[in-house]
Amino acid sequence: MKKIKKFILGSILKIIFGVLLVWLIAALSCVLGPALFRIHWLTTESLVFSSCFAIYFIIHFALYKPILSHVMAHELTHALAAILMGGKVTSIHASTTGGTTVINKSHLFISLAPYIFPLYTAVALGLFVIAADSFQLLFLGLTGFTYAFHLALTVYSLSHHQPDLKEGGVVFSLIFILAGNMIVLMLLISFLWPHALPFSQAFSETFQWAIRLAQSLYNFVIPHLNHSEGRSS
Repeated sequence: MKKIKKFILGSILKIIFGVLLVWLIAALSCVLGPALFRIHWLTTESLVFSSCFAIYFIIHFALYKPILSHVMAHELTHALAAILMGGKVTSIHASTTGGTTVINKSHLFISLAPYIFPLYTAVALGLFVIAADSFQLLFLGLTGFTYAFHLALTVYSLSHHQPDLKEGGVVFSLIFILAGNMIVLMLLISFLWPHALPFSQAFSETFQWAIRLAQSLYNFVIPHLNHSEGRSS
């Protein structure tokens, strides 16, 4: 009986949290869309980033998919997420056919972190920050290249069977992954193109859009409910 109650409660909480995530995704879409149009794409920095971003997709679809590099990043991110949450990593194994990370604890964040956090992009950004001016364009291009790597291979891996999604259920996990990647994109834009989306405004604009969307939904639903009640009476 306790297991049934726990399952029902967990399912209800998952549905509520899933709805909130969809609401967040809608708000993030309203923020990211205009921000992408505000980026000055014809500057040298933007052209380097976007060119390297496109080059990876050409390599990915026409020449070669670096599966082993992806699996290594995937398993390392599992390990980093586990350590961040106070867990202990016993072993890490990666190959072209898959990988495993043995840890003493697991939950949703640890399971889904590799699908959200672009490890190689974080390294490239770190190098971009500390590099001398003469090397910054190189690491900016590497940032675009690795970010495309993350997006393409995340979609590729999700198109195959992924045991990681069992932790939260496939539908909920996919919603969680989409929301997480949109937040990462928002942070990336704020960091590289602060004129398009200042970091100080990114989260406040998201919150404002969330409120607007909730108000719009309320204004749409309430008149229909009142109309239905009036007709039934």
